[in-house]
Amino acid sequence: MKLTFKEIFFLSRPRFWMYVLGTFLVGVISSGNLFLYDDTTTLLLIAFGIFFSLPANVFIYGVNDIYDYQTDIYNDKKIKYESVLPLQKHRNLWNIMLSLLIPFLPLFFMVNGPAKLALLVFLFTGLFYSATPIRAKSKPPLDVLFSAIIYVSPALVGFFITGNTNIEWLAVFGGLIWAFGMQTYSAVPDIEADKKAGVNTLAIMLGEKNALWFCLIAYVISASIGFYYIGYIAIVFGLVYTVIVLLSINNVSKLFKYYTYFPLINVASGAILFFYMFFKEIL
Repeated sequence: MKLTFKEIFFLSRPRFWMYVLGTFLVGVISSGNLFLYDDTTTLLLIAFGIFFSLPANVFIYGVNDIYDYQTDIYNDKKIKYESVLPLQKHRNLWNIMLSLLIPFLPLFFMVNGPAKLALLVFLFTGLFYSATPIRAKSKPPLDVLFSAIIYVSPALVGFFITGNTNIEWLAVFGGLIWAFGMQTYSAVPDIEADKKAGVNTLAIMLGEKNALWFCLIAYVISASIGFYYIGYIAIVFGLVYTVIVLLSINNVSKLFKYYTYFPLINVASGAILFFYMFFKEIL
């Protein structure tokens, strides 16, 4: 059974696109002034910007929907907030994912070694976070590690494409810690569905309240690292995430409602960070 373009588009979780496209753009701008790159580099950055929109997100979430089917059918969040992909459409989805990825294959051979490695890491974790035989999402703490790498590795791709290899690994670590919190927070509403499907996660291992405290600690650490690089703007970000998590801890019944705010908060934070770094570079 074929998927419509509308189904493909919403399957890609457009509200989450900025989780990989946004980090790619932050990686690009953190490497230097956008207006100083040569034409070839600029075209590569544009091409990979397109890649990290619909194609990359169909890949990430398509694989997730295929391998999470047995979990999704028990998950109220998935049924009410997203959608469950019918089994008869899984084969067609594999074909669509390949058709979206293959046109970008020549780009792989046009970038430098570090960018190639970062892209391979993105594809590997994007596939095996959900897919067997690794299925990292059911093997904590690999679930938070793989998920974090999926969302941070595009920044490395963008950074390395520019030719800059003098990367600040502490900043990368801070991004990973932030993503640990984001992934764990998103897994808390899935605890009951994951238990029914026999899927283990860090959120299940820690329990609802402890998982939220883990998120809080992760956001505090990442904000502290961010302060070293971008100053008080990182503290503002940290306070926003801290307030959301504290509200969740004190009113678990409203956790899903708070969870629905995260895409807006993440996009706003990412946009502020990008433009802060952009103007810092060009002025």
